[in-house]
Amino acid sequence: MSVLSFLKFSLFLPLVMANVPSELMVPRQTNPTALPGNWSLAGCFTDISTARTLAAVVLVTSNMTVETCIGFCTGAGYIFAGVEFHQECYCDSTIQIPGAKAALTDCNLACAGNPNEICGGPERLSVYASGAPSPLIVPEPSTGWQYQGCLTDSTANRTLPMQINVPIGVTAETCTSACQTAGNFQFAGLENAHECWCGNTTNPIAQHVGNDDCRLVCQVDHDEYCGNANRLALYQFTPDGAPPPPVQECATDLSNFTLKAVFVNPPVGSPSQLSLRAVLVEMVPNVFWTVLSACTSCATEWTTFSIQNSVFLPHSFLDPGITMTSIGPSDGNSPAFVASVPPFPGVPTYCAASTTNPNSPLILSVAGKTNSWSLCSNTTFFNADGRVDLVFNPVTNHPHYAFSSCNAVSVQVIQA
Repeated sequence: MSVLSFLKFSLFLPLVMANVPSELMVPRQTNPTALPGNWSLAGCFTDISTARTLAAVVLVTSNMTVETCIGFCTGAGYIFAGVEFHQECYCDSTIQIPGAKAALTDCNLACAGNPNEICGGPERLSVYASGAPSPLIVPEPSTGWQYQGCLTDSTANRTLPMQINVPIGVTAETCTSACQTAGNFQFAGLENAHECWCGNTTNPIAQHVGNDDCRLVCQVDHDEYCGNANRLALYQFTPDGAPPPPVQECATDLSNFTLKAVFVNPPVGSPSQLSLRAVLVEMVPNVFWTVLSACTSCATEWTTFSIQNSVFLPHSFLDPGITMTSIGPSDGNSPAFVASVPPFPGVPTYCAASTTNPNSPLILSVAGKTNSWSLCSNTTFFNADGRVDLVFNPVTNHPHYAFSSCNAVSVQVIQA
């Protein structure tokens, strides 16, 4: 049966709710009903020791209660407090990746200091929120400075070459000012909550990653983010009155092309470029999904593409009647496409950008960015055949790939 036939004749499956005993709907212990200020229960969250859901500071005590943890986090200036495994307390102003909500009944262990209260569970965190606003990555800390994204950094290959001491403490405002005062540097970067880096060029091997990787709160101002460990929140300065950068030509309508991923730094012993195809990753009644992948062993019928009014369209050589359209890309995920009944109109965010070299291929651009692509090895159990997928602004601790496997690429548009 063709995919189009499957979509036309498949039936929606009914959803069945299992009967859950009422005594299992809530934990035996209770959450405190009277909390200080505007603090309230945010839910039960997953947590692992190698990538904490709340990662800023920790307190462990045999007298742990929910109130003790909230008091500790409040004193440290954080907006989330989480209790776990009887006696552990974690604080942060961000729910970090890969933390996610779990069933409330997963948090069912009594607090060491008050057995009538819940203090999370094994690898489960009872999270409380103060109600205060979340920190932010400052988009324009001062005149002429603009945020350019989150980049990788390492001690062996610095993204910016010069570290600057900022005695009053590092924030977006103080770091950009320090870089301007120290040498009229064009770039400034915040890292690891308290570091300020400057330079006039960025290391070309630095990889763009998702903004979620730059969500470590500044040590001196918990209302702002200051990059992260090995992650640089990059700012660029444009002098007042400087001519604007040249307008990038970007075709929003283009037919019958293929795609190649070209490595910025080819892995040792590997090809410098790989062809991209749309491969099937999920199929449910009346809907199926594909993502762009460099998998050479994956069978696919979607090998050519077009862009219409900025909507990206994979095309099937088996059934040209299928309409598959792009959904909006998001940090850390592969560009995805959907075919459905009725058809989804698609999200218009793609174009094919020209380069300064008129003889070079066009470059795939999404949301105005051409330098945010990477190839990452998929690690989900049913894709253990070595599938390598295209990812937009990869992030650390993603459930479907290890960031260490990701390599930055540009995506060339090859016209027939």
